[in-house]
Amino acid sequence: MPENWDAVLAFLRCATQWRYAGMTGVRTGLDYTAVDVVVRRSGLANPDAVFGQIQTIESGALEALNDQRD
Repeated sequence: MPENWDAVLAFLRCATQWRYAGMTGVRTGLDYTAVDVVVRRSGLANPDAVFGQIQTIESGALEALNDQRD
């Protein structure tokens, strides 16, 4: 959907900002400090809303990525 495009692009810019746990390398989520920098430097009209949308995308991505490990 077009209204989510800014969030998708910002999420892709955060691709190197995943946090991992333990020796197994399970992704636990994005580094929100880095995500905040990416979102705020992107010059988006509503950075707070985009941050929330990224969290939604992150949740689905974590589920899919960690399911692949099982």
